[in-house]
Amino acid sequence: MISLGQLRALVALRWQMVRSGRTRTGLLLLLAGVVLLIIVAALASRLVPPRLISNARLLTPTAFAGFAVLALVAPLAAGGGNELFPADQLVGYPIRPATTFLASVAVAPLNLAWLSQLLLLTTLTGAVTHKPYLMALSLATTYAYVAFITVLGQTIAWAVIGIRQSRAGRAVIWSLAAGLILATAVAVRQGYTGRVLDRLPTTTVVVTVLQGGQGLYLSWARGFLELVAVAAVLPLLGVRTCTWALRRPGVGIRRNDRPVRRRSPAQGPLSALRRTDRSSVWRTPSLRRGALVLMLLPALAAVSLGVSWNSLVLLPGLVAAGTGLLFGVNAFCLDASGALWLASLPHRPALAAVAKAWVVLETCLLAIVAVVVAAAIRATTAPTGPQIAALVVASAACALWVTATCMKLSVSHPHRADLRGARDTPAPPGSMAIYSARLAVSTTLIGMSVSAGAYAGSWILSILIGVPVLLLGGRSLVRTVNTYKSLPVRARVVQTVASG
Repeated sequence: MISLGQLRALVALRWQMVRSGRTRTGLLLLLAGVVLLIIVAALASRLVPPRLISNARLLTPTAFAGFAVLALVAPLAAGGGNELFPADQLVGYPIRPATTFLASVAVAPLNLAWLSQLLLLTTLTGAVTHKPYLMALSLATTYAYVAFITVLGQTIAWAVIGIRQSRAGRAVIWSLAAGLILATAVAVRQGYTGRVLDRLPTTTVVVTVLQGGQGLYLSWARGFLELVAVAAVLPLLGVRTCTWALRRPGVGIRRNDRPVRRRSPAQGPLSALRRTDRSSVWRTPSLRRGALVLMLLPALAAVSLGVSWNSLVLLPGLVAAGTGLLFGVNAFCLDASGALWLASLPHRPALAAVAKAWVVLETCLLAIVAVVVAAAIRATTAPTGPQIAALVVASAACALWVTATCMKLSVSHPHRADLRGARDTPAPPGSMAIYSARLAVSTTLIGMSVSAGAYAGSWILSILIGVPVLLLGGRSLVRTVNTYKSLPVRARVVQTVASG
């Protein structure tokens, strides 16, 4: 009870810190929109044609497994925001480890991928429910599974944080990750993917969902109560794991035991600023780990599923949106307390914004290229000229649009974020949720629009759709750079990221 009281106080304090009326309105609308979408998904699931219900039943165990993978990997990547406050802001307060764990669980749903998977599970559950008036039983099972997997993901994430505090622990974690990737590659290569999916534990949960929808009350109650019992006990294990991890020496301390290699002099101030920003990205634990997971996870999914070239056009937008959330939505936080020193150097003010935009753009393109190349290897068909043109245009348009949006947010709404810990994020959880929805919706619309050229078999159509997006993104980026030249604007950004 004490931990719940502390959590309520922390949530209330975080809400009071949201001083922007537009941000508060956006958060409330986002919450209302999520509830409305869940209701719509449940009702729309009954409109699925009967001939597709058998396919939905075959897809449901895989969808439940996909949610499990997302809930387990997202906390490890720390890209979706796992803390209400940075750890160093709570040092002087008697915050219990149980409160820290509950806060990480409470913030976990503020992730667009988590919400989209929840909507998918809701739709599939409603579709496979045999009797409509029993949908409540099926949905109760699904949401109990969602709660269980979400808490399990946070528990494993805290265990990994504790294990990684020693050199041997880091070696074990990386060995396990490499072994998992190798096993996945072998399973895909040897054609064992179907057998693995058929033997997943999620099949038992799906059976319980089907039993609830068919009116098999005793069988459903047995499976449901077992799931609820495990989900109720798991938070106790999570609290103990979090307590152990927080007591490990070095938790929250940024290590940099690598030797610093002297580099050749930069060719001008812009090159020096780009080097500084690039180093800040790849030396930050949360950003480095998030970037690697963002590249590896979609690549493995694409390799495992073997998507078509028409569907491949939608990947650049999703990858670019995720990359922008790593640091791009608050790009000037890369300077942190050094922002005052960097702002005092004798270079043109616009170069700082240009360097940040350059690093955001190249990081987006790097992630897009890594995922697209991996997906192209396992594409089901050979590409056509219009499909290649659509993919190239979508990649360029989404990367530039995300960069322009991120730089606009970085200048208009800067935040204080040191990014020292493995779970730190560039903005508060509520802002990250709004930014996530904004980037994902815009890039998905761009990808769907450009893909019309691939479906129509016309590379000219893809270019005609992509060029206006490129021009609008470039125009927005230029306006943002010109805005940053203003001394009051620049002073506000530097003061915010340097000292809050």
